[in-house]
Amino acid sequence: MDRDQRITLETWHSLDGKQTALDDGRARLVIHPAGPGITSADLAAAPVHPRADDRQDRRGPASEFDEVHVTRQERIFLTISASLSGQPLIADVLAALFRALPLIEGVAVQQDAIDAAGRHGVAFVYTGAHERSEIIVSAQDHRFLGTYGETAADRTFALPGGATHTVRAGIPVAWTAHLTARVVGRPGAHP
Repeated sequence: MDRDQRITLETWHSLDGKQTALDDGRARLVIHPAGPGITSADLAAAPVHPRADDRQDRRGPASEFDEVHVTRQERIFLTISASLSGQPLIADVLAALFRALPLIEGVAVQQDAIDAAGRHGVAFVYTGAHERSEIIVSAQDHRFLGTYGETAADRTFALPGGATHTVRAGIPVAWTAHLTARVVGRPGAHP
C-alpha cells in the first residue's frame, strides 16, 4: 500500500446486507451479492447487545478471516471491522459493536489515530500474529472514521519459480476513511 496514493470509491450497500454495488471507474455500476457472513439485518436481530458477536460462532465460518489461522478474538475484531466498513448499520447495532470491542481480549485503545482522510480519532487496536489492525472512531461523536492495518511481524512468502519475498513489520496494508453515507432508493442513485 502506498500512503501517498489515494483511491476514492463510491459504493452502495442494500439495507439487508445482501447486495453491494460499486462504480467500476468507467461510469458503469457493478452489482453483486454480498459475500457470506453476518449482515446488518443479522446484527439488528434481537437481542442487540455487546455479546452479539457470539452469534457468528453458532453460524459457522462467516468471512475470509476464517481461512487464515487467527485467534477467535482476532476473528471477532476483524469481523466487526468489516461490518463497520462495508454495510449500513442502525444506531443500536453500532452502539453494541462499539461496546463489544473493549470486551475482546487483546484489544487496546490508541488515543491519537489518524484515518486516511487525515481526521484524528481514537482507535480500537488488535495485534495478531501477522497484522496490527485499528478501527478508528471520532472522539467527539463516536462516528466510525475508518481503519488502518500494518504488518505486525516480518513474513516471508514463496513466489513462483522458487523465489521468496519478505514483508517487513510495520508495512501498511490498509488505510481507509469512511467519508459519507446517505440513504438512496437504488444502487447508483445520489441524494
